[in-house]
Amino acid sequence: MTSAAGSPGHQVRHVLALVAGLAALAAVVWAPGGLVGDLAMLVVGVAALLFAGEAGSRPGPLRALAIAGALLAGLVTIAAAGVFLVALARALS
Repeated sequence: MTSAAGSPGHQVRHVLALVAGLAALAAVVWAPGGLVGDLAMLVVGVAALLFAGEAGSRPGPLRALAIAGALLAGLVTIAAAGVFLVALARALS
């Protein structure tokens, strides 16, 4: 029997978590300007954070990649939330 730590599904999920964190970082760079672009950055960041957080809870040799993806996605989410709140305040004032 194979162990859960050696499961290829977990390793793929760990790598995809890092890719999700990098995609969230890319969304900050290439998102369109304005309130809709800021909302898109926030949504991509939250989705990447949820996926990477779930992948980081699975055992495996590439777990550090999932944790790195979660950290990237978390930082992007915090920054995107701040930018979105400022854009929303400007739009409502």
